[in-house]
Order: sequence, then C-alpha cells, then structure tokens
Amino acid sequence: MLTPEEIRYKINYEIIVDAYDEYEMSSGWYCTFDETLVFPFFATAQLKKKDGGVESKRVKIVGLHSDAEGFTEKDFQLEMERGNYLVQIEYSKLSDIEADDETLEMFQIWDFWVNEY
Repeated sequence: MLTPEEIRYKINYEIIVDAYDEYEMSSGWYCTFDETLVFPFFATAQLKKKDGGVESKRVKIVGLHSDAEGFTEKDFQLEMERGNYLVQIEYSKLSDIEADDETLEMFQIWDFWVNEY
C-alpha cells in the first residue's frame, strides 16, 4: 500500500505531469494504465438484470476499453468476458479485485485521485 504522499507524487510527477487541460490529464491516465495494468484479472461486478435488479457476479476482466479521452469523468471502461462476448463495464462497478501488485497499486492511485484529490 502506498502512502498518500507517495500517491500524490506519482499523480503529479508521473501521471499528469505537464498536463494543461482535461484531455492531457486523461491521456496521462490512459498511457499509465495501458503500460501498467496486467490482464486478465478477476473482480466482483455489479451486473444489472433484465428485471431491473442488480446481482454480484465474479467476472474476468480482459482489457482496457477506454481510450485516451475516456478518463475525463472520474471513471473509465474495462472489458470483461461474459461467455463468448466482450462487454464494457465501468471500473466503479467492480470490487474485490484480484490482480497483481502493480495493477492493484494503480487502482489505489486512481481511487485516491477520484475520492481525495
């Protein structure tokens, strides 16, 4: 686990360094995630049912769906496997992520960015 100071340093001097607008910040997040996240990993997803309810399911996350412009709303899209299909899911709909340490560290940094920065 990173300290808040380490997270702030990574955000300011590695991820959004020299970013002058929202697009450049989004690009910084995209490039960092694209270079760092290791796929596949597993997580619990909140999936909407046909009847309008929500069900928690264990899913396999296989890729990053958002592009360089997709990190502007304090969320981003990943791709999950559902049978023979690849389905988009927002990161915010995931919990209990089982991934390598580098991936978990990036999510810790993102969560800090969204909730406390």
